[in-house]
Amino acid sequence: MSEKLSFVDRIKKFFEEVYREFNKVNWPDHEKLMNSTFVVIVISVIFTLFIYLADILVSTGVQLIYG
Repeated sequence: MSEKLSFVDRIKKFFEEVYREFNKVNWPDHEKLMNSTFVVIVISVIFTLFIYLADILVSTGVQLIYG
C-alpha cells in the first residue's frame, strides 16, 4: 500500500509534473507565432465587421417594420 503524501508533498509533486510536461511542449518559432497572431487578428476584425453590419441590417429592418 502506498503512503499518503502530505499536502506540501502533493503540491511539490504537482509542480514537478507540470514542469516535466511543460518541457515537452513544442513551442512555435517567432515567425510562426507572428503569422498565427496576424491570422487571428485579421479573422477577428472580419467577424467583428460582419456582426456590426448584421446588427445594422437587423436594426434597420426592425425600425422599418415597427416604425
